[in-house]
Amino acid sequence: MTTKEKIPYYLKFTLASLRTRKGWSQREAASKLGMGRDTLRSYEKDSSKLDYETIEKIEKVYNIPQDYIFFGEDTAFSVILEKDKT
Repeated sequence: MTTKEKIPYYLKFTLASLRTRKGWSQREAASKLGMGRDTLRSYEKDSSKLDYETIEKIEKVYNIPQDYIFFGEDTAFSVILEKDKT
């Protein structure tokens, strides 16, 4: 995947949901991701702006594999719920 490729539209819902599931504000999540709050807010509104580097940061900060990010919320949330139980 190149940095110019578009990211699936539904990712913004997953991104905001991941953040709120952790109980983080936009400011806190943005800090953990190494970006400004306005940048994170922009990504949550329009995930097509995400590049591969940012997706890698999301993967590390939220401790989820990229394939769960891309293949839908149900799959991602089931994995997150299992990880949160441990």
